[in-house]
Amino acid sequence: MLKNFSLFIALRYLKPRKTYVSIITLISVVGVTLGVTVLIVVIAVMTGFEKRLEQLILGFEPHLRVEQNRLVDNHVHDPTQGRWDIIRDNLQGIPGVVNADPYVMGQVLLQFGPENARRQSALMMMGVSEDAGSLSSRIGDILQDGEFDLGYSANEGKFGCLVSLQFARNNPGVGIGSHIEAFSTVDVAPIVGDLLAASDNDELSDEELRDRVKELTESIQTPKDLVVTGIFDSVRYGDMILVPLEIGQDLYELDVDVHGIALELEDPFLADLVNRERVRPQLPVNWAAETWIQRNKQLFDTVRNERGMMYFVLFFIVLVAAFSTMNTMITVTVQKRQEIGVMKALGARVWQIVGVFIGQGMIVGFIGSVCGLGIASLVLHYRNSLRDFLAETMGLRIFPEEMYGVSEIPSQIVSSDLTIICIGAFVLCTLAALPPAYMVARLDPAKALRD
Repeated sequence: MLKNFSLFIALRYLKPRKTYVSIITLISVVGVTLGVTVLIVVIAVMTGFEKRLEQLILGFEPHLRVEQNRLVDNHVHDPTQGRWDIIRDNLQGIPGVVNADPYVMGQVLLQFGPENARRQSALMMMGVSEDAGSLSSRIGDILQDGEFDLGYSANEGKFGCLVSLQFARNNPGVGIGSHIEAFSTVDVAPIVGDLLAASDNDELSDEELRDRVKELTESIQTPKDLVVTGIFDSVRYGDMILVPLEIGQDLYELDVDVHGIALELEDPFLADLVNRERVRPQLPVNWAAETWIQRNKQLFDTVRNERGMMYFVLFFIVLVAAFSTMNTMITVTVQKRQEIGVMKALGARVWQIVGVFIGQGMIVGFIGSVCGLGIASLVLHYRNSLRDFLAETMGLRIFPEEMYGVSEIPSQIVSSDLTIICIGAFVLCTLAALPPAYMVARLDPAKALRD
């Protein structure tokens, strides 16, 4: 007997011939190839999307945000109350903290557009210092257009601002150089209530009502004149505007106070550990800290759950291909019953005959995994070209930018994922050979030859 007897017979049975068994074998290999290809492509795209989200969020979000806790009794004596600079200095000295910068954050009303067609919008505002190292350097990495310049013509009473890419897309005409007026919601909210109360007051005459409306509208704070100097990608907040710290303080009438302190860490992925062991012990009783991981936990949990479900569902494609391989080998055991009986009669051992079918499963799994890996690599390399081709020829929009917030299909291949997918396909195909191998082990050569 040849040393590679089992492998020789396995390759001979798998060799394409003009029989339906060879066609089923080819279908099995194609099935494994497609399953591995789809799994690798989908998991790589989902992993890339998660990493892209992290990059965009870390490009804008403070790694750790420290704010006054409004749930705590404000009458509790605190020597640092109103002195955020003391807290900032204490946090700046914590090991692992790179920068600690103040910020103001809240809703503002904007007015923009040409004089004859002014438009209004309410959106999230964040006021930061232009020399804030924790933001300026990172926001520069996610700028889509313009530059990080908040001191635009400050000596003329005009300041620069950055608007989010989402806001610019939703409002055509807003771009670099556009003028925007910002109003404080602190003033507008009570004034709107007074206007509604005045309009419902039947005791006021028309002239008194007009005087009251004029008085209330004149009490509105003079809007801040801003010029758009940059456009950045904001995934977390969507429509958003970034303004100088002093503008944010004026809009919220904070004088020299701030809403919170943004911390930049050496390793943002250790934010929970740094917060728990170093930052919280340094904070007064009326201050609290929250990490970027906590603020975006639901978003990342959703992406990870979708990735896990994709992994689970798409692996059934490989499982179906493995069952097809099993069906092929069971057909071979029935078709080659007499040949197997002859081999046993001539001295072939049981483990050698069993090895024929185990070898078939291993060959199908190996070829399918290798081909799937190669095709998946090509698809991922040309993924954006394929997306554009499908959009132009068939009208299929894969990974639309306005829904996912990324202009290109992200992709990141993780070696551990490739190992699990390829080895998993190989093992499934090998296990699929066990039932026909069990049937062969129980085959009586005398009965096989007599039949």
